[in-house]
Amino acid sequence: MPTLPGKLVAIALAVAGAAGCVYVPSGFAPSATPVAVSDIRVLGHARGKQQYFSLFGLIPFGKPDYDAAIRDAVGKVSGGRTLVNVRSHVTVLFVVVGYLHTLTVEGDVIS
Repeated sequence: MPTLPGKLVAIALAVAGAAGCVYVPSGFAPSATPVAVSDIRVLGHARGKQQYFSLFGLIPFGKPDYDAAIRDAVGKVSGGRTLVNVRSHVTVLFVVVGYLHTLTVEGDVIS
């Protein structure tokens, strides 16, 4: 007969096996907003994220919001106005009761 610690290990392994992660490249864009070439002054590189959860992968609580992720990235650099050389990807973490979706954008912040 299995002992309590043995049962806990079995349950922990089952939960860990049910969890997983997926990485989905989303795209690339030269700029988040139209900019004149003469106005570009790169202030630094930044990464912004936006997350939402979906229950059983069917009932979303939120939506992917590129604008929020871009604002998050631009807000990390003082004096930043927008992003250029924008790259984005989505990571999905599978958990027992649903999925945690993380939209990540990164690029060069300009003034």
